[in-house]
Amino acid sequence: MDELYRRHRSAVFCYALACCRDRHTAEDLTSEAFARTLRAVRSGGGPEAAWRPYLLTIVRRTAADWAGTARRTELSPDFEQWLANVPDTPEAESGEERILRLEENSLVLRAFRSLPERWQTVLWHTAVEEEPATKVGPLLGLGESGVSSLAYRAREGLREAYLAVYAEHASGTEECRRYSSLLGAAVRRTGRRANKDLDRHLAECERCRAALIELTDLNERLSSALPAGVLLWGGSAYVAARLAEAGASAGGMAVAPDGSVPLDGGTGWWAKAKDSPLPSGAVAGSVVAAIAIGVLVLPMPFGDDGKGPASSPPAHIGQPPITVFEQQPPVTLTATPSQAAAARHAVPSTTESKPAQPSPTGADLGAVKWSSRLRNAGISTVCLEPAGRSVVQNACDDSKDQVWETFSFKRDANYTWLRNAATGECIDYREGALVHGQADHIPIAMRPCRTDATGQLFRFDPWWGESDGSYLVRAELEDGKPWDEMQLGMLDWWADTPPEKDAPVVITYNYYNSARLRYLLDGK
Repeated sequence: MDELYRRHRSAVFCYALACCRDRHTAEDLTSEAFARTLRAVRSGGGPEAAWRPYLLTIVRRTAADWAGTARRTELSPDFEQWLANVPDTPEAESGEERILRLEENSLVLRAFRSLPERWQTVLWHTAVEEEPATKVGPLLGLGESGVSSLAYRAREGLREAYLAVYAEHASGTEECRRYSSLLGAAVRRTGRRANKDLDRHLAECERCRAALIELTDLNERLSSALPAGVLLWGGSAYVAARLAEAGASAGGMAVAPDGSVPLDGGTGWWAKAKDSPLPSGAVAGSVVAAIAIGVLVLPMPFGDDGKGPASSPPAHIGQPPITVFEQQPPVTLTATPSQAAAARHAVPSTTESKPAQPSPTGADLGAVKWSSRLRNAGISTVCLEPAGRSVVQNACDDSKDQVWETFSFKRDANYTWLRNAATGECIDYREGALVHGQADHIPIAMRPCRTDATGQLFRFDPWWGESDGSYLVRAELEDGKPWDEMQLGMLDWWADTPPEKDAPVVITYNYYNSARLRYLLDGK
């Protein structure tokens, strides 16, 4: 229990704090969660490997139990309201019974719990907590490559488990059961349905439509879909708090004994963004927006009426303000920060703008904001360069072929072209088709830069998982496009051996936070 407490206490407190009015009550809730877990273990219950999700579940159940006692006044008003608004609640049902019913109705939770505990563990710690393989490996007795391999199998297993649970859940409707087996294919065919009959069924059936959306999220946005489905309430707030804690620790920011961190100030977060190839204000604004979006209230699981989720889908940038709990008392941020807010968080640029240099291909992109090499964070001896129409990674050198330039895209300062200094062409992914395999990916090519920039935009998101100063070089975020939520990275990101000459680079998903899918700015 001492070891479990050391490993999981900070995470349990983060979630308990989201359920309570104050830190003192959160401390009590944390202690009670561990005490209940100890009792369960002594009686022959409890998990064998997946301790983190189990402990968080106990926190939620305990808080729901308190809602029916005098301690309800110590719970967060948001948690109380969420619990009170659970649909179809019988008058005599207790809070804990209500939670158990919600757990039964959550298809993601049922699918997750059906997996082997080692799969649950690797999924939670890599996808949700975004911990590196070096930290997850000791929990499972595996090396880094073993963690990546297990995580890949677990991710595939979760999709299959979800389809199995949904087929069982839809057993009352013959047509739903018939089409449930085709949902997996529909997700894999990004942007296309398996057949016209399935298309028609999805247009008529809200439940299957909701299942397809949820399955798509498991496939493409596991880091947000998994905590939403497993925790049921406060999952996004929990993830935001945990990533903030990890980022602060990695950046040298003070972390209190209770696991809390200051979300404004310190030297860790914004210092990491100072070398960003994007304008400093854009980096600051994108991080603020990411934190704001990260704590949206989660959608409810399926109700008993068969009409799908009870709440609306998560909001996107540009919708009304949302509340972010940074420190007590809470403050409110809008999902799209104002210019004044971005300016307050901005950090000085380390690279002065160069005179405008029109591309040899004719598109005038404006002044160069940053110019240097992109070095692979997982294999620091290789850098990005063009090879004819392809984009590859080879041994770093001092050639102009490995020099890349960024610019200020006027319509959205968070994005930029990636133009090669030698060829004058830009990395382009607009015409690439999604390829399925060990890593779903979209081929990229070097093409003339376009002023409209569609299919040529990238944003640099600072990576908070380790203190290596690396970035996720992400493609344009655009719902319905095959590149939505994808990023630049090595095609063979899972390999244990050094890359061969001209190792291909593609647009792919951020599988398991592999370091080979991140980049350092000229080794910084």
